[in-house]
Amino acid sequence: MKKAKRWRSPRAKPGQLKVQWGKLPDDDPDIVYSGGIGTNGCDRALLHHVFGSPRYTYDGNTTPSLYDELEARGYDLTTLKFSIEKRKEEKGD
Repeated sequence: MKKAKRWRSPRAKPGQLKVQWGKLPDDDPDIVYSGGIGTNGCDRALLHHVFGSPRYTYDGNTTPSLYDELEARGYDLTTLKFSIEKRKEEKGD
């Protein structure tokens, strides 16, 4: 018998934004957006908008979100992982 996958809550490092399949406490597994210390909630909202919202064309019609498009092409969203880190600030010249 196959063991059920144990999903964890993704944790981002300081200055990092992370998107991956996971589970928040008392919730079902889904795509989770996390941000480490030094990131803003609006940055996580931007990722959610870009990945999860339908895209509008120049004539006002919509096309599927990136998630919907990937699923339609046969990709498994439970394997999705995306992260990006803030640039390291260089000390003055």
